[in-house]
Amino acid sequence: MEKLLVVSALKDDCYQKNAAHFLERHLEDVKSGAEKFAQMSGAKILFLLPEGAKAEGLDNVRYGICTPTGDNPYSCAQQLKGNLPRPMIQDDYIAEYDENEVNVITVESAYWLAKGTDIKHITVNGEVKEIAMGTKLNEVVDAADAKAVLVGGLKGRLILPEQLGEYEVSTDFLYDSVDVIPKSACIVDTLIKHLGNTWNYSCGKCVVCREGTLQFKTICEEMVAGKAKPADIDLLKEVGELIKEGSYCPYGQNWPQAVIDAITLFADEFDAHIKRKTCPANVCFQKGATYVILPDKCTGCTDCIDECDEMAIEGKKGFIHMIDQDMCESCGKCVEACDEEAIVIVEGKMPKLPKKLTRVGKF
Repeated sequence: MEKLLVVSALKDDCYQKNAAHFLERHLEDVKSGAEKFAQMSGAKILFLLPEGAKAEGLDNVRYGICTPTGDNPYSCAQQLKGNLPRPMIQDDYIAEYDENEVNVITVESAYWLAKGTDIKHITVNGEVKEIAMGTKLNEVVDAADAKAVLVGGLKGRLILPEQLGEYEVSTDFLYDSVDVIPKSACIVDTLIKHLGNTWNYSCGKCVVCREGTLQFKTICEEMVAGKAKPADIDLLKEVGELIKEGSYCPYGQNWPQAVIDAITLFADEFDAHIKRKTCPANVCFQKGATYVILPDKCTGCTDCIDECDEMAIEGKKGFIHMIDQDMCESCGKCVEACDEEAIVIVEGKMPKLPKKLTRVGKF
């Protein structure tokens, strides 16, 4: 069986522009490195590029889908066959395409083979920078207005700005991209967008990754819709560890970490969204809008209780009713049902409310 060396420019997620940078600025070095590798292994060369990428000066070019599994031989072989790019779990599995054994290197690996590993190409807030190996990230990133920093893209880590000096640029994938999250951003809202991209890039081969990305996204969306429960935080952490253990490829094994980091580093913001239905950054909940029943106006008629499909209102005849904020879905039906106009939307500071059933007029 002959060997086929696939030089993949597809191993980049939506945070990375590195592959395009290599093809546009360092194509000759990439070609030189690929030829060296091919000579060592006795392989033919095929370039696997994203749709629309420039291919001037390249022979034997094919196009495929950008995917975090773009450096997996089986995934690449499937792309070449016109199938979905899904990895193979077996370490010793030999991927084949057109009666050739498939070997894969990234365009970055080809560049390093030609030029050495003195330089790392990092996408910093959308701009590719060429950084000397060993450089501290605090010398690369302007974090003056940063709340947090995402290193490594979809399968990376979320760190605090003051931690940047602990990270030293190396060939590790964590240094493929760096994205600064500004102080004005809401971490929960940012995480929802991040998880949307994570779900889009999951290939779907292993259930824990595909379903996990969707469930994580759904739970975080419930946080900004006032539907999440305090127990959801522990659920995310627990399921995140299970996904890391049960996923086939490095993508599934790494993407939950940024979520776990966010929950750990910004526990107060998550607590505000879930328990108080407020957003410290004033991004979610229409600036923190919450439905409450004013105790001085409630007549204890139970009309609102009858209208609540979620059974989120506690009370009985003659007693001041209370809304369980964990169960309330903010549908507004109770407001329409209350002739006394006792149910209102509160923005910001909550009024004093009874913590237990209290007779009307006694609070």
